[in-house]
Amino acid sequence: MMKKVFSLLVFSLLFLQCKKQEDVHPTDDNELITTVQLVFTDANNQSTTFTFQDKDGDPKTAPEKFEKITLNKNADYTLAIKILNESVSPADDITKEIEAESDSHLFVYKVNPTTLLNILPTDLDKNGKPIGLKAKGKTQFVAGTGKFRLILKHQPPVNGKNTKTGDEDGGSTDVDLEFDLIVK
Repeated sequence: MMKKVFSLLVFSLLFLQCKKQEDVHPTDDNELITTVQLVFTDANNQSTTFTFQDKDGDPKTAPEKFEKITLNKNADYTLAIKILNESVSPADDITKEIEAESDSHLFVYKVNPTTLLNILPTDLDKNGKPIGLKAKGKTQFVAGTGKFRLILKHQPPVNGKNTKTGDEDGGSTDVDLEFDLIVK
């Protein structure tokens, strides 16, 4: 009987000393994004803006604008992205929030076919990881059509630890748009 009581006492002490695992809580929320503007500027400093706009932010309804990206063949470009929430008045410039929280955000570019446009982010966060609000690109030597997919990943710190790795794994997706791409 004494062994059973002793065993129960030891088990109880061990059980009570186990530390409860902490809940995982991200430190910030996703933003509502209704408008994405892609500003491509060529070597002659000529800028062209291509816009996605869905003012109500409801993915079940058609967007007001979803423009095709048209670029010249064999050309160098810089890209600047502007992000807005136009569901409020005045419109909220989410670009500033992304810049301020750059260690939690990552733009991913996917071009299909990959030979149509080579594009890489040029801006880095304080940890040396790409942000992608700014990029450089070069189009191919021949005309063609394809897709330009833009993904904005939200990778906030979890329990005070950075989760952004510089690739699209992890976090949540704020934006996932696939533009038609024409190189002429």
